[in-house]
Amino acid sequence: MLRGSLLVRCSKQAKLKSISLSFKGRSETDWPEGIPPKRVEFKDTTHIMNHTWSFFNAQFPQAEHSYGADIVQLQKGPASEVKEVGVTGSSFELFQRSSSPTKQVNSSRDAKRLSLQANHSRSFGKGESMTGGPTVAQRGFKVFHPGDYIYNFELPLDSRLPESCQVDLGYVKYELEALVERSGAFRANLLGSKELTLIRAPAENSLEQTEPIAISRNWEDQLHYDIVISGKSFPMGSQVPIAFKLTPLAKVQCHRIKVFVTENIQYFTNNKKVHRLEPTRKIQLFEKRADSDSISSYPGSSMRVLAGGGVPYDYRQAAASGDERVPHDARNLLGNLENDSGSIGPTEMEFNVQLPSCYQMKDKVKTEHLHFDTTYSNIQVNHWIKIVMRLSRPDENDPEKRRHFEISIDSPFNIMSCRATQANTSLPAYSQGESALGATDEWECGCPGAALTRRSTPPVLQTVNANSDRPSPVGPERSWTSDTAGLTPPTQAHLHNAGQNEASSRPMHLLRAPSFNPPAFDADDPPPPLVTPPPLYENAVNGDTRNALADYFSRLADEMGDEDDRDDRSRVDIPLTPGGRVNRSMDIPRNWIPLGGTNHLTLPSGQRTPTAV
Repeated sequence: MLRGSLLVRCSKQAKLKSISLSFKGRSETDWPEGIPPKRVEFKDTTHIMNHTWSFFNAQFPQAEHSYGADIVQLQKGPASEVKEVGVTGSSFELFQRSSSPTKQVNSSRDAKRLSLQANHSRSFGKGESMTGGPTVAQRGFKVFHPGDYIYNFELPLDSRLPESCQVDLGYVKYELEALVERSGAFRANLLGSKELTLIRAPAENSLEQTEPIAISRNWEDQLHYDIVISGKSFPMGSQVPIAFKLTPLAKVQCHRIKVFVTENIQYFTNNKKVHRLEPTRKIQLFEKRADSDSISSYPGSSMRVLAGGGVPYDYRQAAASGDERVPHDARNLLGNLENDSGSIGPTEMEFNVQLPSCYQMKDKVKTEHLHFDTTYSNIQVNHWIKIVMRLSRPDENDPEKRRHFEISIDSPFNIMSCRATQANTSLPAYSQGESALGATDEWECGCPGAALTRRSTPPVLQTVNANSDRPSPVGPERSWTSDTAGLTPPTQAHLHNAGQNEASSRPMHLLRAPSFNPPAFDADDPPPPLVTPPPLYENAVNGDTRNALADYFSRLADEMGDEDDRDDRSRVDIPLTPGGRVNRSMDIPRNWIPLGGTNHLTLPSGQRTPTAV
């Protein structure tokens, strides 16, 4: 829903013809080599939508008595009296009338004539105003007094509209253009525009954010690895939590783990008959080596070892808190599997990989810029996350040597706009939270650490709130680009008492599969007892096994029915598959009997019997 207000502020009286506002959307793609087949056009421009609000027009009938504004706040002073300039005359005439001295009536004849003219009533003709002058439609303009004129607008937006994007060879933009036409040959029209950003956010019931990416595989019977990514959609500037559980099945070594993100950009035109595919961009986000600390391309990434990894027992708490300077094996992330028996077991690690933010990519070259995913038919951007592990195992021919391998795990995932944060996509919580900055504080984007900007237009209703006696509501303001605008994240449904616990959901919880709210032992009804329970172990072993079995079958017979009912029943074996022997019925010779005649059938005994047909 697009909702807002157009503010027209007049510092002095102005003659206006019309006031309108247009919402326009267009896309453009560049083709440096030309658009086939003629290759004479190098740009493809598409108008996505165009909607216009006509707030005021002098030719409208209601322009005679109204400005068309929802709120009119005139300036207080001698320049703005109750009378309207467009109805009673020009301001110069009013000034002459107010400044000229009043003439005294010299005779009774003049007084009588003036009194008759004052009380004389007449009917107005078509096209005449109350003062006898031309109407607003005839003049073609209306005089606006000094003050503020606020025009509210609202427009439901179709979900099929493409989101705003800016790539190397194309863009999708939406703008609001305000046009104020003024009367006069030397009066230029006023035109102002403001770019709007349309963001595509996942729906509330969408599984793109909540459903994790889980990978569980075996590598050549040497290593079993479980990798869980806690979601499929992440905004720019956020962190991607990744959990690893590496279980060695042999004397395998893991030397390093890298995390990449790849971006593919495609351009289309002429109803997708012309296609252009940009080279794939591969950007390394995070790297962890066994012989060094982790390396992050963008500040903010972190890692911790929760279990295994060759970390001594006294340093496990420090390793779980994120300290990488604990004693560990410098050759294997899984620990020393040769001599250290305590390292034999699964190694659990958690990575928080930092995605680049908008202001961080400004300092990078173009080939390292990332864009969020788009669904526009002419510009398509998609991403893949890639995890590469460097492994080695002993050589079969020479055990002293090791053979090195690299395994790659790829999975598609979505990168959303930095403004598609939880503070903007979810409803505010009932709790007040911490106090935030004022509503006039805005940032360049939704990325953490973005530059602070301010609105160019001050709030209109600020003077109204200052003059009113009601106290202004105290509470945190909601900012479009701020994540800390007094909003607490909503309670997650799958976590027990998630609102009370400070710990958030981690992908390692999906690997361990804990029970946050286990049911009581007597919560479920016990299963029904067996119809005929089997014999006791003591009766079957120590006593007579036949009696025990006989007792079992006797109880079964008592439960199912009497033996007398079974006497008159015969067991017929019906073969489910045909046997190897041909049925005896095939031995009987069969002769064809011609119609309309009398033949003899040959019986098996050799006798002939006349048969009439």
